[in-house]
Amino acid sequence: MSETDSDAEISIDADELDPITFTVIWDRLVAMCNEMGKVLQRTGKSEAVSLGQDFSTGLFDREGRMVAQGNFSPGHLGSMPYAVQHVRDRYDYDDLEPGDGILLNDSYMGSGHLPDMFLVTPVFVDDRIEGFSVTIAHHIDVGGMAPGSQAVEATEIYQEGLRLFPTKVISEGELERWFVDLIEANVRLPDEVIGDLKAQQNANHHGATLFREIIEEYDRETIYTCIDEVISQSERRVREDLREMPDGKYSFEDVMDNVRVDSGPVNLEVTIEIDDDELIFDYDGTDPATQSAINSYINYTRAYSAFVLKAITEKYLPQNEGIMKPMTVRAPEGSFLNPQPPTAANARPIINQRLVELNLGAVAKAVPDKVIAASSHFGNPNFSGEDPETGEQFILYDFMIGGVGASERKDGEEGICSSFNVTNIPVELHETRYPVVIDRLELIPDSGGAGRHRGGLGLRKDFTLFAENVSFTNLLERTESQPWGLEGGEGGDSGQTVLNPDDEAEELHPKGQFELEYGDTVSFQLSGGGGYGDPLERDPEAVREDVVKEYITVEEAHDVYGVVFHDDEDGLRVDEAATESRRSELAA
Repeated sequence: MSETDSDAEISIDADELDPITFTVIWDRLVAMCNEMGKVLQRTGKSEAVSLGQDFSTGLFDREGRMVAQGNFSPGHLGSMPYAVQHVRDRYDYDDLEPGDGILLNDSYMGSGHLPDMFLVTPVFVDDRIEGFSVTIAHHIDVGGMAPGSQAVEATEIYQEGLRLFPTKVISEGELERWFVDLIEANVRLPDEVIGDLKAQQNANHHGATLFREIIEEYDRETIYTCIDEVISQSERRVREDLREMPDGKYSFEDVMDNVRVDSGPVNLEVTIEIDDDELIFDYDGTDPATQSAINSYINYTRAYSAFVLKAITEKYLPQNEGIMKPMTVRAPEGSFLNPQPPTAANARPIINQRLVELNLGAVAKAVPDKVIAASSHFGNPNFSGEDPETGEQFILYDFMIGGVGASERKDGEEGICSSFNVTNIPVELHETRYPVVIDRLELIPDSGGAGRHRGGLGLRKDFTLFAENVSFTNLLERTESQPWGLEGGEGGDSGQTVLNPDDEAEELHPKGQFELEYGDTVSFQLSGGGGYGDPLERDPEAVREDVVKEYITVEEAHDVYGVVFHDDEDGLRVDEAATESRRSELAA
């Protein structure tokens, strides 16, 4: 770059920095990124952005260091620094003007899959770039083999849709006409894509304005000193936490059930080394990249490794570059967790939960009280067809969230993400916008793994389609393997996808593309989270409450938890003597 990074190193001594000023500035930087997220969500066009919160926001300084990020998706946040670095490598500062926006969605350069588009906006103060406001959002379609651009059948990136290296698509605050034409020519729903890109532009503009105000209020020297101190303190606190953990190497193996209709399982293996104040993730032993769209480029693998680092150390510390400095990630080149272009990867969202659980399984051998059991796996289907009322093509995107794995402290929660921050999209929205009725949305009794603390329940959601020739891409996991438990806790139930469950039921493959007819019902039944601890140690009163709430059945209470009830005019009560006898019998 034509302007040297040393220009940004002018700062006052950190010892001279007023702690109140430092705290206020740090809080404002974090709040700025969260405000960017609110702007993005409120102005987004698609339900993926406006309701599902499938996006993230961040602020980088002029040296390309991650200063602060909004509290959104870890997969986006952890890979954002690599995307920003590719933008800085491609463009000299002298080539950029106020109002410019650079777009990037290449899987290898940062996004992990093409539907995730980074927009990087330089922040100018007095004609000088002082930083970058950044957003990434999942776009409802970028072309390719299947509506929604997550076809698992793709075998190379060229089949997956529009692919962009760092490209200036906004000049002086306006989308370039050639880029709008490119979108209209290559994606199925250009209005939604352009609308979400403009929402990203709005968010970046808001972030740039707020950062500019902070610099003008406090002066450059103070802000640069604060940024240095934010990164330094964050790194120091993470390293202090790592030093309190037992040094050693801890390994764990798991599997992806499959990656396409005709595939077998994919072996996942990690060895985590805690070495004083360093944490090393080594994925040697993991299978090679697959001939499908389910692969994890290294930036995505790093992102969810960083998630685990943060979860076991300073989980409440706002994310920035310092938190990731104690971490090293290694994965064999060409492997499932470090493929090389042109490997396909658009269906890679299904991997994130498994990456987190793989690493938690290893960490549990060192610090079992700091981790949770494996969680219920989410579902991420896309339906597409022609709306019979409007005659227009639709793409219905959904994220279905099950339950969280149990921990040493408590039961797993229901309907909450355990490894990323998207939300369940309301039934009312789907029924209003699309030719679909949601027949059932309910928790599945007995699906959570039994334990002293019970795993979160799986979720069932049934869609009935009222359109002809609907294309359906399924993305579901844990249909053959179970989310595992910890410290004697049992695994959660496996999930399944069932076509027309109340008629001639047919189980559908969890990863594939299918054609549906008018009136077909697809039932998604997500796995349950794993339990923690011996089920026979669970408080009998907690078991009774679960039965009353219909989280578990009386049979499950008796056969697994060893709890026996009286049911009389006072309601369901625990029979203490019979329970003690039943538990002794099960223990024997």
